[in-house]
Amino acid sequence: MDAITLTIIACFLAIVYLILNRKRYNLPPGPKGYPFVGNTFKLKKEGRPLYKHFIELAKEYGDIFNFRLGIGRPENVIVLNNIDLVTNALVQSSDFDYRPSSWSFELFGDGGRDIFAGRPDDPVWRIQRKITTTGLRNFLSGSRLDSKIQASVEKGVAEFDKVIGKPVQIKPILNLMIYNVICDMLFNLQFDFDDKDFKNLYTYLAEVDEIFGNGLLEDAMPFVQYLPFKTSNTRRFIELNERILTFFEIQFREHVNKYDPENIGDLIDFLINAREKLREEDAELAEKFSDRHLIQTISDGFTAGVDTSTHSLNWLFYFMAKHPEVQDRVHKEIDELIGNRQPTINDKSNLIYCEAVMLETLRICPVGPLIFRAASVDAKLDGYEIPKGSQVWANIYACHHDSRVWIDAEDFKPERFIDEDDGKIVARPKSWLTFGAGKRACIGENSAKHQVFVFFVSLMQRFTFGFPDGNYLKRRPTELDDIGVICMAKPYEVIISARS
Repeated sequence: MDAITLTIIACFLAIVYLILNRKRYNLPPGPKGYPFVGNTFKLKKEGRPLYKHFIELAKEYGDIFNFRLGIGRPENVIVLNNIDLVTNALVQSSDFDYRPSSWSFELFGDGGRDIFAGRPDDPVWRIQRKITTTGLRNFLSGSRLDSKIQASVEKGVAEFDKVIGKPVQIKPILNLMIYNVICDMLFNLQFDFDDKDFKNLYTYLAEVDEIFGNGLLEDAMPFVQYLPFKTSNTRRFIELNERILTFFEIQFREHVNKYDPENIGDLIDFLINAREKLREEDAELAEKFSDRHLIQTISDGFTAGVDTSTHSLNWLFYFMAKHPEVQDRVHKEIDELIGNRQPTINDKSNLIYCEAVMLETLRICPVGPLIFRAASVDAKLDGYEIPKGSQVWANIYACHHDSRVWIDAEDFKPERFIDEDDGKIVARPKSWLTFGAGKRACIGENSAKHQVFVFFVSLMQRFTFGFPDGNYLKRRPTELDDIGVICMAKPYEVIISARS
């Protein structure tokens, strides 16, 4: 028997051995997949965003189900579609605190040097998250944040005034306003609407959202990343990521060169200062907390802050145009309790209906409708076995639209967040998870809600929004694409009117 034949027989016997002796798990039920490709192509053919498709699959297989994603060696993906399952996995257990390993996450996070994809068992990640949380609390809260928002509001209002009475897409103006707050906090820098850097960043991030939201081939087929060629989408994605990081690195290097421990003016200064203090306490850990970690932290703060706030505001004004009766009530509350003075975050406790409108918008349209985790060990959930390394996706959109929790879940009803007895905002329902939950919950939740609320009230104080044709669009804009993972409105136009 020749060597080739022996090799083939040995490989065959090894494969049979592995199949017969592999550990078998009591996995959740799920759709039947195909060899080599799992359920990948079936999902793509469904013609709806993944998070909506998962709601339909849950009707057939239950609120926890499994599907196989990828080509070549499909991975288990466990999808959770109700609040109890999500809470058990994200809050009550530490078995699902890892992020899934993916090509795009690795690229975005420079190999896990960012807060989003870093691992909780990494001491650098823990200090990075702790320092950033403290920095956000210092530079993006209270009166300090209010002053940044008001400066940005004036720039936005000037742009709105130019398009009064004309059909216009307001998202670019909202972007300018949010960018200026985030950049002021990070770099002590604000843009004008026609600024080249602003337009470049806006274009880059919008394109990244679209490419990432529709999925990358390297994530679905991991072997593709090793091929000598890249698709046009992937090449563009890499190019955009490099351009965005280059902008952040330039800002960081300028701050390093001008660093003065007695003059901490923004978050970058704070991060540099925090690392200098860390060197005195733990030089080895500070050495691991590299410049690349700091640059990735800046990138996280910028992209997460801009995306969440801009898309949320864009949905808010869509709903104002769609529901003029709600808009009238918002105007009335602002007129009675604020008048013409500048709103601040301290007004939120009085502007009950305005806050309820914001919370209801974030319920119906959570910008991040899916939360991605991975099992760090062989784990159990709801009586099922979850193999180590399996991806676990929490369907926040399903939790927010669960008719077992929310009455008339598909309807826009801000009053659901107002207590009937005392007229105050109800304690946040556990099924409202716009900013995630557990150890990896969004560290910028408070500042994001602060920004969205003050921007919303400031603009509603001055303007009225309506659709150009007077049709309140019985159907809301669908998301980006049939397999999108970001809940963002397609472009829409409104007519802006100045309020007297």
